[in-house]
Amino acid sequence: MEKRVGLALGSGGARGAAHVGVLKVLEREGIKVSAIAGASIGAMVGGAYAAGLPLARIEEEWLTTSRAKLLKSFLPTFPRTGLTSGSGLRRYLREILGEVRIEDLPVPFAAVATDLDTGKPVVLRSGPLVEAIRASTAIPGVFQPVRWEGRLLVDGGLVEPLPVRVCRELGAEVVIAVDTNPAPRPISASQGRHPWELLSQTLREGLLHRPWVPASLGEVLAEYGRERPSSRPLPGIFEILNQAAAILVQEVLRLKLILEPPEIYIRPAFREERSYLRAKENIRAGEEAMEAALPTLFSLLGQEASSPR
Repeated sequence: MEKRVGLALGSGGARGAAHVGVLKVLEREGIKVSAIAGASIGAMVGGAYAAGLPLARIEEEWLTTSRAKLLKSFLPTFPRTGLTSGSGLRRYLREILGEVRIEDLPVPFAAVATDLDTGKPVVLRSGPLVEAIRASTAIPGVFQPVRWEGRLLVDGGLVEPLPVRVCRELGAEVVIAVDTNPAPRPISASQGRHPWELLSQTLREGLLHRPWVPASLGEVLAEYGRERPSSRPLPGIFEILNQAAAILVQEVLRLKLILEPPEIYIRPAFREERSYLRAKENIRAGEEAMEAALPTLFSLLGQEASSPR
């Protein structure tokens, strides 16, 4: 009997385009996906695919993303609970998905959200698909929380950044986990020049060539310019917050994978991690990662690998 293949699609914002690449390879190889669990952007891509939206259409939505389209989805309305109410994103999702309910989808699907009161994961397996995706993608501080059966729900990536367990609960026997979560990375290289260097250069360029500046002062300024502080400059507030979030997600994910290891773990090698406007590179990263995992997948399914492409 053929084993049921499930996809656990992780959170990660613009990196979620890689999920499309994974699905492209699976479709190309004729591998049926029998269950999908998604968190955050994984819920958006996975929900659309589970609803029967053609993969070519999903890819087109990524490739035609523009600043205007992003602005509509993230249009600031400044409600008390976030930068935006999420009404623009909800409208966009309804345009492409309609009013379908999760329990009526052709592929078993679950979106994972986080209960804002308890911090526990909430698995959404029934109800309006669009609202479930909105809840799973409700980044705290950016999107207003979603009201769902008396609860306030926010981004599922907080507690289930890679929902392997949920995918198994949907009946998957072979789980392909696609990790698109951001990883901590050194941020000093992006800081540019040290403020001390900029200050000393400004002083030298502005004063050293003035006829009224004594030569002794010029020598002092030049010496100070050479004696740069050894300490690295401090990063900006947004870089600190992004790094802190990446550290937290990495630790949660590490523990989750110990408790619920998937049969196949995929971590695409991203070339362009942050921009929704350059999805093509991230889609290709997902394809490459899935192609590399195909021999393992075919072995698990008891099939022969197809000829290399």
